[in-house]
Amino acid sequence: MRGRAVSRALTAALLAGSGLLSLAPPAAADHGGPTAAQVQASKDYVARVERQVRAAAGAVAASQAALDQLTTQAEIAAEAYDKAVIVANAAQQRLDADQVVLDAAAAQVGSARLRVGAYAADAYRGGDLANIDALLSSNGPQTMLDRLSALDAIARVQRNVLQDLAAAQVYQHGVQQQAAAIAAQAQAAAGAAAKARDAVAQKVAAQAAAVAGLKTAQQHLNDVLRTAQTHATALERARIAALERARVEAAQRRAAAAAAALRQKMSHSNGSSGSHGFGGGSGSYTNTVSAATEQSALNYAESQIGKPYEWGAAGPDTYDCSGLVMWSYAQVGVTVDHWTGFQWNEGAHISLSDLRPGDLLFFATNTSDPNTIHHVGMYAGNGQMVEAPYTGADVRMSNAFRNDLIGAVRLYQR
Repeated sequence: MRGRAVSRALTAALLAGSGLLSLAPPAAADHGGPTAAQVQASKDYVARVERQVRAAAGAVAASQAALDQLTTQAEIAAEAYDKAVIVANAAQQRLDADQVVLDAAAAQVGSARLRVGAYAADAYRGGDLANIDALLSSNGPQTMLDRLSALDAIARVQRNVLQDLAAAQVYQHGVQQQAAAIAAQAQAAAGAAAKARDAVAQKVAAQAAAVAGLKTAQQHLNDVLRTAQTHATALERARIAALERARVEAAQRRAAAAAAALRQKMSHSNGSSGSHGFGGGSGSYTNTVSAATEQSALNYAESQIGKPYEWGAAGPDTYDCSGLVMWSYAQVGVTVDHWTGFQWNEGAHISLSDLRPGDLLFFATNTSDPNTIHHVGMYAGNGQMVEAPYTGADVRMSNAFRNDLIGAVRLYQR
């Protein structure tokens, strides 16, 4: 529970003030796609969330470092507790051993008390007078000396018994005090160690919950970032696509206008051949190649995609632009010359609105002057063409409607 609360609090703090917790769909610009301002705003939002993700990562790292420190402290406290338990167990074992000593001391005290009691009873019955009588009634000096020695020994024994009793009592008391002190110390040490261990364990649990909450918040921010990045990428791609569509449409309009102007110019030229102008459509040409033938030639051209450009080459391993057209149509029985200037006049000029796959597209430095044609490609449909572009590049599929497009030709069948 605490981890989720931390997660919600951190997420709210990190996202506060961004003003972009949700991503609204963009309004379209004049070209039909997102505006540059919308794309930039989306990128700015991604940058802000990235900073928040880095901040969250820093918070997680700091919290994890604190958790690691507490975990180390917990391990130390646990080890201290284990040591205290061992010490307490050792103290108990010592107590058990001391009990044996205490029992022996108690036996000594009991034995001494019995002997002292026997001595006291003997004295009460007149033991000292009996000893004196025995001494006086001796038969001679030697017997007297022997009896004096015996009485002295008895007195020493009696004194020793009294001393043994006092010593046993003192030792018993000392052992009891020492055993009690050891037991108290062991119990206190174990209790303190357990308390310290439990306190650190509580801190570890609290910090672990905080780390979990921070990680959850960090994951949430990562999800937000991925969504924002996806949105920003989609906006940028949509804008690029819209701009490209607008560019192609503008190029097509310019090409159509240029073609119309060229037709008008060619129609007023004296002695000009119809092969140099644009016809009104594919239906006007009865001697041009068929659509099937054009498609077959296009298929051959597309099969050469990836082969390198080489000036003056016409296959089958390298090509220049007119060489690729010549080779491709040769595969379907249509002969054309190896030069864009000739190829421009080897077919009917058609409107761009009548284009079909296999038609030739020509490009010039001056779209009003066929004498400046410098490149040719084969129309592939969908605004694309197959071309052998230039030195250092390979045969490829490219955009057909460039700004330098001068016109289109459908080859004659011959």
